[in-house]
Amino acid sequence: MSDLSPIPALPPAPAEPARPPGWWSRLVHRRAARDARLLAAHHAETTERARRAQIALVRDGYHLGPVPYGYLPLRVGAAHGTPRRGIRLLLDPGPASMVTAIYRWRIEDRLTPHAIATRLRSVETPALLRVDPVTRFPRPWTPDAVTRVLANPTYTGATVWGRTHAGRPVPPDEWVIRRGAHQPIIDGVTFYRAQLLAPPGTGVFSVQLPPWTFTPHPPTGPGNTGSDRKPIA
Repeated sequence: MSDLSPIPALPPAPAEPARPPGWWSRLVHRRAARDARLLAAHHAETTERARRAQIALVRDGYHLGPVPYGYLPLRVGAAHGTPRRGIRLLLDPGPASMVTAIYRWRIEDRLTPHAIATRLRSVETPALLRVDPVTRFPRPWTPDAVTRVLANPTYTGATVWGRTHAGRPVPPDEWVIRRGAHQPIIDGVTFYRAQLLAPPGTGVFSVQLPPWTFTPHPPTGPGNTGSDRKPIA
């Protein structure tokens, strides 16, 4: 057994008194703080100006972002005399018919997005396949892709912008929407019925979208002229 006793810990060294910053440090710090404020203000102003420009384009009927399946991009001169060329959506007949089928299978046949994706993967016609916009290679249909089609109000003929902000979803009533911007593939009633079948909390409902007006129960008796049509919001 060792008779060596443990070495006691040394006390911490006393802290040196903090020296007040010199005149040069104070000057540089003030300049850096001022430059940071100016840079932040400039960034906020530039971001807001770009946001207003994007909103103006959407309200003029131009499409921003990736072109959805079922449409083709038509590049035209942007409004307000700006040199930027905007994109309007032009109907692509073949894929548009597939979008109509997707809604029909969902609403009438009550197929799930997974079942619809399985059915779509059996389609071998090149003109009807999904194509990657970068590689131009075919992309397989997935349940998530079908769900996105079923939740995209662009198919009602509306341009839509601002569905997400900083990667987070934005409530539909806060979206920027221009109705009647291009030829629709489905009507508002069809889109609304698809939203009723969506999982709770995922349906797209907004007063800005085309009005949901239809006859809940078809007329059955004589003299019923369909005056029971009611708007559903």
